[in-house]
Amino acid sequence: MALMPRKKRCKDVAVTSVYDGSLDGNSTVGKKVKFGDVGVFLVERRMGSSRRRFLTELAWKKGFRVEEQMSDLVTHVVAENNTGNEVLELLEKQNGICRAGFDAVLVDIAWFTESMGAERPLEVENRHRLQEALKVLAESAELSESEGRYLAFSRASSILKSLPYTVTKMEDLQGIPNLGVHSRKVIKEILEDGTCSEVGNILQNERYHTLKRFASVFGVGVKTADKWFREGLRTVDELRASNGKLTKQQEAGLLYHNDLCVPVTRAEADWIKHIVERAVRRFLPDAIITLTGGFRRGKECGHDVDLLITHPDEGKEEGIIYQVVNWMTTKGLILYDDIMGNTSKGKSKEPEIFDHFEKCFSIFKLEKELVNNLGAETLSLCDPLAGNQTRGGGLTAATETSHQVTVVATGDKAWKAVRVDLVVAPFSQYAYALLGWTGSRLFERDLRRYAKHVKNMSLSSHSLFDNEQNIYLPATTEEEIFAHFGLEYIPPQERNA
Repeated sequence: MALMPRKKRCKDVAVTSVYDGSLDGNSTVGKKVKFGDVGVFLVERRMGSSRRRFLTELAWKKGFRVEEQMSDLVTHVVAENNTGNEVLELLEKQNGICRAGFDAVLVDIAWFTESMGAERPLEVENRHRLQEALKVLAESAELSESEGRYLAFSRASSILKSLPYTVTKMEDLQGIPNLGVHSRKVIKEILEDGTCSEVGNILQNERYHTLKRFASVFGVGVKTADKWFREGLRTVDELRASNGKLTKQQEAGLLYHNDLCVPVTRAEADWIKHIVERAVRRFLPDAIITLTGGFRRGKECGHDVDLLITHPDEGKEEGIIYQVVNWMTTKGLILYDDIMGNTSKGKSKEPEIFDHFEKCFSIFKLEKELVNNLGAETLSLCDPLAGNQTRGGGLTAATETSHQVTVVATGDKAWKAVRVDLVVAPFSQYAYALLGWTGSRLFERDLRRYAKHVKNMSLSSHSLFDNEQNIYLPATTEEEIFAHFGLEYIPPQERNA
C-alpha cells in the first residue's frame, strides 16, 4: 500500500467518550478513550467484517477511538492489502470524500498492530511502508512456491522491523547485512516515490488475492488453492457451492472458516490452555502443558493455539492424546480432530522440517462468555469440564482415527471455533520440541542453518547431533541448547523474526 504520512490537526474530543459495543457486542462498554485526538477508521475491503470487528474491539480496549464512518473526526485510515489509490477511490465512492480536501493519514495495518502493541498511537514512519511492501512480496513469492524469494523478502522485512531507528534514506541501510539487491531496490523506490510499482501490481493481481483467500482455509495448501483458481473458482462461497471433493480437514475448514479467520486473543489462548490442562491432568497428574507459538513469543493475538505436553516420567505421556481428545469430545469442546501417532523411527542425524511427535490438529468450541467474564485471577477457580452433560449436542464419540466435523446453526452464536494443535513430546526431547514449536519459522530456519554451516551440527525438534563428535547432545532447557552452540540465550520475545 502506498502510504504518505501527513500531519493532521488534533481534534477536540472528550476523553470520556466510550465504546457502545455497536460493532461487536458489549464486551468493551464503558472503556474510556485515552487518545482523544486520534480517530481511526478501518477499511473493511480485503480485511473482512469479522476481522474488522475484532480489531475495532481491540482498539477500544487499548483506549483508541474508532469511527464507524468516515468523517472529519478521522485522523488515521487503516487498510490491509490495498494501495493508497484504491483506498482513496473507495472512500470517494462510498463516502463522497474529495481527494483534494482529504487530510487524514493513510496507514497500513502494520502501524495499527504496532500501535496496539505499544498501547499508544505511534508516529507514522517509513518503516511501516517498507515492511508492508516486503511482506506483500514475501506472500506473493510463497504463493508462487518460490522459497528463495520468500525467505529473502521475509528476512528483509524482519531486519527493517528490528532497526532501532527510522529509515529515511538508503544511506541508513549502509552496512546492514542480508538485504538483497531486490529488497534494496524496493526500499529505494518507496523512499523516493512513496510507492512500489511491483507491489502495486501484486495488489491488483486476482490470482494473488484468490490464492491467499483459499490458502486461509484450514487444510488448504498452495497447490490446492492454485488448482481451484485454475478451475475458475474465486471466492470461498463459490468453493462451498462447487461440490468439489474435499478432505475432512478442508470440510471443517470451510464449515468454520468465518471463525477461523478471526485472530485468537491472548485471553482465549490462556483459557484454552486452562481447559487442556484440566483435561490432561485428569488422566496424567504432574503433566507439563506449555503454551508455545506466537503467544509464547509475547504476541497478543494469533491464528491458532499451540500446546506442548510432556511428563517428567518419560513414557507416561504415550497415548495420552487419545484419552484427552476423546474425553473432551464427549464434553462438546471439540468440533474436529485429526490425531497422528508418533511416526519417529528413532533419532535422526539429519535436520528435518517436520517432527514426528504424537499430535492432534483440532478445532475447539470456545464459549465466548467464559472468556469475556473471567479474569486471570479467577481462571483457575472455574472448571469448564465439570459435570457429565454434553455441551453443544450432536457430537459423536471420538475414536483413535476420528475426524469430527459438527454442523452448527448459522447466525449469531455464543461460541467461537478456534484452531488448536496439541503436541506430545517425551521429556528427554521436550527442550528441543519447545524450541521448535516456539518459532518463529524464520528464526528456527536460520538457527538450523547456523547449526549446520557454522557448528557442523544437526538440529531438529527432537535433538541436536554433533557431527564431529558423532554424539547427540542432551538438553533439559532451551538455555542448554543455546550453550551447545556457544550462543547467548535468546528469550522467546526476541524470536519474532
